[in-house]
Amino acid sequence: MTRLIGTSVENIREAARLVLEGGLIAYPTDTVYALGCDPFDLDAVDRLVKAKERIKGSLPILVSSLGEAERIGEINEKSAALARKFWPGPLTLIVQTRSNLPGKVTDNSQSVGLRIPNHEATRRLILESGGAIVGTSANISGQRSLSTAQEVLEELGGRIDLVLDGGPTLLGRESTVVRILEYDITVLREGAISRDDILKALSVTRAY
Repeated sequence: MTRLIGTSVENIREAARLVLEGGLIAYPTDTVYALGCDPFDLDAVDRLVKAKERIKGSLPILVSSLGEAERIGEINEKSAALARKFWPGPLTLIVQTRSNLPGKVTDNSQSVGLRIPNHEATRRLILESGGAIVGTSANISGQRSLSTAQEVLEELGGRIDLVLDGGPTLLGRESTVVRILEYDITVLREGAISRDDILKALSVTRAY
């Protein structure tokens, strides 16, 4: 049975304990509700993929700080510039991984998506969970992203352990995704941050 609780300090600590013990939770972010577990726990990642009915694709990781991002991925000059401009916020950076992550997190590639959300309760949850948590959208793959805890409970109830109810999400749309591998810069998804704003921050005239 999936429990629904609020985002008090004690509730966040309880959710973080679940994550550290291999549990599966949903939680609010600045963009949409996210589905999370310990990104380094293979069994938990497998369970998350099954709950989401995900066939393929990588799983983004939300981190508590730029230092934690640098521990997991290669943050070069360009990605650091975007991080300084838009983190915390709705920007996911896909960079070269430097950690031994499960293949279902990276989609068996050498890259990983990283983000610091602009949501105080979420950042507290991430910190209590060891500094990193899977942050894929809390919905069945192929369905729309969800912006309230009740929607998540209706869609994923019985598949996950806990839903943290932080009220409706502020933005209600997914993050912008930018891949930066060495000098190759690609806007893969234009979300809450426009492509033009990404280009301005990079001071470049072209990105594919």
